[in-house]
Amino acid sequence: MLYGKLKEYRALITFPSLTEALGAEKVLSRYNCPFASIPTPRSLRSGCNTALCFPLERKSLVDDLIDDGVVLTGMYEAREDGFISLVW
Repeated sequence: MLYGKLKEYRALITFPSLTEALGAEKVLSRYNCPFASIPTPRSLRSGCNTALCFPLERKSLVDDLIDDGVVLTGMYEAREDGFISLVW
């Protein structure tokens, strides 16, 4: 079941640490991409308890995150029946 901004945005990225999540917030802000920090869903938890969700149609910004040195552990599309891993 989707909740909050995740229901609206549908794209979710996870990180190995809070430092990486904060770095991603800076990059998304620089590109004027709306986002929300949310608790990492239990089924995707891998190190950091904070994930970012943002509009699925802006998923190409993941390349910019990587170019800026942000380390991700995964990118997912949130659906009512679960999370689908996305390739970037």
